[in-house]
Amino acid sequence: MLDENKMPLIQVEDMKKYYPVKGGIITHTTGHVKAVDGVSFSIMRGETLGLVGESGCGKSTIGRQLVGLETPTEGRIYYDGCDLAAIRKNKKEMERIRTKLQMVFQDPYSSLNPRKHIYEILAQPMLYHHISTKDTVEQDMIKILDMVGLSRTVLGRYPYEFSGGQRQRIGIAKALSLNPEFIVCDEPVSALDVSIQAQILNLLKDLQKELELTLLFVGHGLGAVNYVSDKIAVMYLGKIVEYGEAKEIFNRPKHPYTRALLEAVPVPDPKEKMRGRKLLQGEVGSSINPPEGCRFHPRCPYAVKQCRTETPALCEVTEAEIHMAACPIVLSDTEVASHG
Repeated sequence: MLDENKMPLIQVEDMKKYYPVKGGIITHTTGHVKAVDGVSFSIMRGETLGLVGESGCGKSTIGRQLVGLETPTEGRIYYDGCDLAAIRKNKKEMERIRTKLQMVFQDPYSSLNPRKHIYEILAQPMLYHHISTKDTVEQDMIKILDMVGLSRTVLGRYPYEFSGGQRQRIGIAKALSLNPEFIVCDEPVSALDVSIQAQILNLLKDLQKELELTLLFVGHGLGAVNYVSDKIAVMYLGKIVEYGEAKEIFNRPKHPYTRALLEAVPVPDPKEKMRGRKLLQGEVGSSINPPEGCRFHPRCPYAVKQCRTETPALCEVTEAEIHMAACPIVLSDTEVASHG
């Protein structure tokens, strides 16, 4: 008998999401933005997967598809072994499952209805989905607010009356209010003051352990992603280029793009911040007409002819339990140094 704790809660197989580009006097499709182009991964129960990359690489698009806000162009998404595409045909079953898949958005202000006070924002979904009754809903909301570090006095106030950090705590409370199993955290700290970011990261980490949640944490910087994640997937132009245990990715990156992301992490000492660093040159390629072969090769300092013609697949690159990279010439530390 299989242990359900060893089975993935979320499994993605060859996900693609293309958006049509319209043009012409008589509007017609002239091309497609390949936001996500053949992505596969899995997230185990109680695990946090960090998804990191530059703006426009497809991170948020993946998150929106996992919670049902968008539908993949191709590929499959499985929740607890069930194909979400098949479940969508059953309205009642899909309504039940959607409460289990929630999202914390990047902008805590625009994700909250400014016309409603916090009581309505939290209570209405809980009552609609029968999470609470009219008799218990207020006590249930107070319990959730306490989990995120807020008092019951916030219930009668409107979103504009709170700071960014407080609004994000309310956004987290909103996601928790439907008893989810899986939460997508879409860059939940990027719109906050630096002093508040650590508080929200610690809160998410504590809630994940306390409630045994499964998370997808989307972010720009490897530092924050590494802090909250068990595994990390690095994306570039719609594809995953490196995947593995968080400590392994952070301490022993193999793909040149992952190395570049680490080089871009700010260093407090101004005398040290540029010493020995090789920052990326050039701009991110177009998602409409991505480069042939490896999509990173126009910016890669180690690219060879093979990189321009062959699309690399993710393959094991170290003796670690899980560490994969999509690079035809997976470079060791000494090889990278010799290229310098």
